[in-house]
Amino acid sequence: MGKNQKKKGNKRFWWVLISVIIIVGVGSSIFFFNFFGIGLDAVNNSNTAGSVEQKDLSAEEEEKINTVRSTLGESHQELGAFVSMTHEFYNDTTGYGGISNLNWEEQRNTSERVINEIEGLLGDVTDESLRNDLESIITLSKQTMKEEDVELVRLLHRYFHDLDIALNDYATYDRIWNVTETLK
Repeated sequence: MGKNQKKKGNKRFWWVLISVIIIVGVGSSIFFFNFFGIGLDAVNNSNTAGSVEQKDLSAEEEEKINTVRSTLGESHQELGAFVSMTHEFYNDTTGYGGISNLNWEEQRNTSERVINEIEGLLGDVTDESLRNDLESIITLSKQTMKEEDVELVRLLHRYFHDLDIALNDYATYDRIWNVTETLK
């Protein structure tokens, strides 16, 4: 074999190797996303209409969050603890594509617990915006108990996310969904 033939053979080997790696990578990704039921919307977060990224918050909006935390958050610590715990549940069950593969029995049980807990705490809430948000959560939870609608669960998660920011020192967020009256 001459030098030119060895170079061509060597070059062809690398092209084949790179092609095989790319094909295996793409095939593995497709298998992974299909196997775990993860849609592209979970990957590229295209469902973010109406939300504001944390880095885009104005000084006024950040001040509003801090004011709400120091007033409502301080006076509703039991509610804040419940909101934090429930937000963690939704992070665990809907995050990283989990929204596409919900355990509906678990969602219904949580909705029932949410209704009972909020109804028990609602009497201590005098702030109209927070009351409205909690009543909206009760309504959404009741709907979730009757129908298996992913969008209802997504909206509940967003309510708890924003309320966790409003009532607690939840600082590991990248956006506010703007679904609550409490943060408006």
